[in-house]
Amino acid sequence: MKSTRHIGLVMIITGAVLWGVSGPMIQWLFQHTNLTSADYLVVRLIAAGVITLCFLFFRKQDIFKIWKHPRHWIQLVIFAVLGMLGAQYAFIETVYISNAVTATLFQFLGPVLIMVYAAILNKKFPSAVQFIALFAALAGVFYLITNGSVQDIVLSKKAIIFGILTALGFTFYTLHPASLIKTWGTSVIVGWGMLLGGVVLFFMNPSFRISEMAKTLTLPTLSMLIFIILSGTVSFVLYIGSLKYLTATETSLLSSIEPLIAAILSIMWLDESFGGYQLLGGAFIVIAVVFLTIPEKEATIITEKVS
Repeated sequence: MKSTRHIGLVMIITGAVLWGVSGPMIQWLFQHTNLTSADYLVVRLIAAGVITLCFLFFRKQDIFKIWKHPRHWIQLVIFAVLGMLGAQYAFIETVYISNAVTATLFQFLGPVLIMVYAAILNKKFPSAVQFIALFAALAGVFYLITNGSVQDIVLSKKAIIFGILTALGFTFYTLHPASLIKTWGTSVIVGWGMLLGGVVLFFMNPSFRISEMAKTLTLPTLSMLIFIILSGTVSFVLYIGSLKYLTATETSLLSSIEPLIAAILSIMWLDESFGGYQLLGGAFIVIAVVFLTIPEKEATIITEKVS
């Protein structure tokens, strides 16, 4: 039992680290090439989708069966365009116009929005712990955007808009495919989602040319691009695989190291600087997610102690 738990811990921590470093690596790639967010995302989504689906195909999994069910593949297309492509594009654009840490923190607001959506859908008032999480998240966003001064907003209007779209995109990305994943499995849905999202973006981005990409890519930047695609795909596989050995609460808590890794790497490698209140805002957002992962019984005990 202990050995399987250790396997799960290694998987989720490795996956979180890989995802945490991917943001700064993407930022570095943009700084050293002329790639746009759309150019990068076309390659990343199509390549990751093909890798995932080929992996499943060679494991004798029927990846084409879903296309025999119109109701399901229509939902899959909606997920691919609005969920996979929407969330990924907003995230990458936030990295492009601000930085990797900001994008990662906005992404981390997803669980808070899901909590609000569930409360509205179930017509159930949020618990005390959920209120604490919501307050912490709102305070975190305020400090992240303003660095403590309303008169001197740190992030541009465009960065704020795409940051909010990142949070909304990852919320939709999480909620919409629930029934599809239950029927067809996570890997199949995400694999097709990435491939379809990449193909749609390819046709929406007429300026994309492989020959133009080849001109801007050098050996170091091409190597980085390949590493980002592979590490992102491996990160996802490790995260999903860890759920076999750990609870969803444990995986969520451990994945909270993602923004920490992104912040450390950005400061040490990319020479990014963050205001003290911005760092406090990031801490508030992570605390909000940690509170939302506490089981209901534990949450009740905590609120009783606080009160």
